[in-house]
Amino acid sequence: MPSSDTSAHPSKTRIPLEGNVLGILFMLMAVTAGVVTSLIIKELSPMATLMVMLTVRFAFSLPFIAFAAYAKRRQHFLDINKWGILILRIITGQIGIMFWFLSVAHTSLGQATALFQSSAIFVTVLSPLILKEKVGIYRGSAVMMGLIGIVMITNPFGDALNIGSLYGLGSALAGALLVVILRMLGRTEEPVTVALWHNIAGVIIYPLGVIILFEGDVLLSMLNDFFPFLLLLGFAATFVQIGFTSAYRHGEAAALAPIRYLSVPMAAILGYLIWSEDLSTVEIAGMAIVVASCLLISYREYRLAKQAILTQD
Repeated sequence: MPSSDTSAHPSKTRIPLEGNVLGILFMLMAVTAGVVTSLIIKELSPMATLMVMLTVRFAFSLPFIAFAAYAKRRQHFLDINKWGILILRIITGQIGIMFWFLSVAHTSLGQATALFQSSAIFVTVLSPLILKEKVGIYRGSAVMMGLIGIVMITNPFGDALNIGSLYGLGSALAGALLVVILRMLGRTEEPVTVALWHNIAGVIIYPLGVIILFEGDVLLSMLNDFFPFLLLLGFAATFVQIGFTSAYRHGEAAALAPIRYLSVPMAAILGYLIWSEDLSTVEIAGMAIVVASCLLISYREYRLAKQAILTQD
């Protein structure tokens, strides 16, 4: 955080180089863990149901998140002030992750990742409506450009409707609403505790779904045949959450945004190499436009936040 006397020491309004380097390393960890999570979901989805995959994802990640929360907050690791907003965060987060899993399972990895990352575009649309934030011509133009890119990725005028693209769009919309909710929670709550309650809810909801839908045999089969992959899934999902939280704590948004969106070309390349997933020229162009617009939005938000700090000080 900048000094309270930044007018006397302008250099202190910037995070030191070593802070940005540490933030970039955490962001690389989060991006890598996210891509690993996607690869496992993609590989195992033909053999498992949605409820089973989400059950093992939350069950295997909960111990890691709980340990991180206790290490940071000790006996207060479960303390929450705004329960109503937390419940809204849990509901939105669970809807988003279900759409994300379905998108990865039903469309190419590159498309699913690009659509999910487009949530920054929808955050900019929702912020004026919910948080009463102003959106100027620069971010407004970036949103319009990004929406065009999303249309190109989903390719609604193609020969067949890609249901996976619609799931990806759903994950982006839910993700955008989630970001807005997390901004509200961030004023009073510790992020690691919020993440812990989200994981606790998942450990309760999805096993119940497995029981209700009589999918216990599928779950046992997955545990017997793919236990190392499922353990890695939970481990990677934990590092996604910890990595993103830690990255923005140590580094500047402008330095971190380009690293975050590396996940899009990484996912597209791995999808092609592993599953021979081809993307049309229109879809590739749409992905590039979405990433560019998100980078512009991220940079603009960083500049506005920095100006606000300087004005207050």
